[in-house]
Amino acid sequence: MATWQGTQTLILSGAPETDVSYVRTLLCAHPGMKIVCADAGVQQLDRLRLSPDLIVGDFDSSARPDLQCECIQLIPEKDDTDTMHALQVIIDRGCTEVWIACATGGRLDHLLSNLSLCEYAHTRGCRCTIVDAQNELTFLAPGETVLEPDTRYRYFSLIPLDFTLNHLTITGAKYSISDASVERTQIYTVSNEIAGSCARIELGQGRAFLIRSADRH
Repeated sequence: MATWQGTQTLILSGAPETDVSYVRTLLCAHPGMKIVCADAGVQQLDRLRLSPDLIVGDFDSSARPDLQCECIQLIPEKDDTDTMHALQVIIDRGCTEVWIACATGGRLDHLLSNLSLCEYAHTRGCRCTIVDAQNELTFLAPGETVLEPDTRYRYFSLIPLDFTLNHLTITGAKYSISDASVERTQIYTVSNEIAGSCARIELGQGRAFLIRSADRH
């Protein structure tokens, strides 16, 4: 089995998306990325002019491509999604940072299962980011996170995964809070903005999604 120790990887999932220009921007910012297609993600290859390093899928939603690269054929009757299986494979091979694109459009069950992959990757010691044309989502565990300004994104939001986030402090932002609690049923940590050179998020207890977003133009 090939080792991808310390590599960065892009997984193209199978959600229907018309604007994939953000994928080119991501690849330009991270040259040398491995490219993995999860099943119907192969449909984006021609548009992006990419050659994959690995294809994973049961091909129940698309035909198996005739490409000269490694291909892992799955059976449709399985316990995980094609995207999750692809993520498991590359983490097993040593990948430490992964971006998943073409993962947010289409069915809501696929969307939510894809978002959960960020937490799964965290438990495996890998940083996972879900990205699309407007958003970037990562998993946030207790500790400190520093956000630097990014011209692609105006806003940042925290969405609790546990019922309550405790001892939450946000500084360097338009809306700062100190040692606060945020309940999942009353989320007020949405649409914040970096106010200076950076914003700092300190989370004492709980898990959340950190989302950086831009308005659609």
